[in-house]
Amino acid sequence: MGEGGVERSGGCGKLAAVGRRPSRRAPARAAAPGTEAIDIRTSDGWSLRADVREPAGPPVGVAVLAHAMMARRTEFDRPAGAGLVTTLVARGWRVIAFDFRGHGDSGPGAGEGGRYGYDDFVTRDLPAVHEFARSRLRRRRPVVLVGHSLGGHVGLAAQGLERVSFDGIACVAAGIWLRDLEPSPARWLVKRAALAGMVAVARRVGRFPARLLRLGSDDETRAYVEDFERFARTGAWTSADGTLDYLAALARVRVPVLQMVSDGDRLACTPECGARFVARCRGAHEVVRVTAADDGGPAPDHMGLVTGGRAAKAWDRVEAWMRRLASGGGAGAVAS
Repeated sequence: MGEGGVERSGGCGKLAAVGRRPSRRAPARAAAPGTEAIDIRTSDGWSLRADVREPAGPPVGVAVLAHAMMARRTEFDRPAGAGLVTTLVARGWRVIAFDFRGHGDSGPGAGEGGRYGYDDFVTRDLPAVHEFARSRLRRRRPVVLVGHSLGGHVGLAAQGLERVSFDGIACVAAGIWLRDLEPSPARWLVKRAALAGMVAVARRVGRFPARLLRLGSDDETRAYVEDFERFARTGAWTSADGTLDYLAALARVRVPVLQMVSDGDRLACTPECGARFVARCRGAHEVVRVTAADDGGPAPDHMGLVTGGRAAKAWDRVEAWMRRLASGGGAGAVAS
């Protein structure tokens, strides 16, 4: 079946367990009405859970949703029934939201013996999901990645390395913590201290306990956390063995790229850092900056851009950018 082997249910029911899901893991979340639950097999045999939602009519394109660090695919369905998945499906997009390995229903998780690092997401997980997304198309339609934080920079790295070939990449607060991308010396010290603390905890506990610390829905492995500390300490965004240079690969990203950032994101991906990051891409790159919530209140924070339901106007602009790709007219210009 190639890199992205697939097992599926006959509609919206549960799938038989495949891949690396141990028997002690809690049952997978029941699929929402109108959702097809899919297990996508990676080249190294890991089973990734994905939800596929179809629009009422022929799709204008495929939107692949890749979640953030310490999160899972359900972030795109918040608020429940009114999240990004629902919005995109209502506007004619086939939506594929998936869990990276070790997250959500793509277990085992970090607390269950799961072992993974950052490189697995770039070289194995996203390529398998991309192949699956392409396989579902019967006519030429654009396949666009919508990547939140981790999902965005993994997508750009994989695109630059030619492991995937998306027609456009819409990043949401995506950026790597590198000194060259951080204009504030004070904020850089905070980032280094935060990473040092995360590594210290992960080495003591054996993983980073995001759930216990109320920092996210999913824990991360020690190896994964150490990858991010290495990026910051060395200034080199590379694979663990040094053979893949993800930062250099950005210069080979020629498809349109959009970055949505928020003034309410004070650390993870500030507007300045987000703009500097996508400026490394060779193709057209644009920035949508959220300066206030839809109701005029403070701009959403890092997770709130996706989960808070308070940035609908900005998402309208992102979807319009995606639709221009679908119409064949290019992404066009989106004012920041």
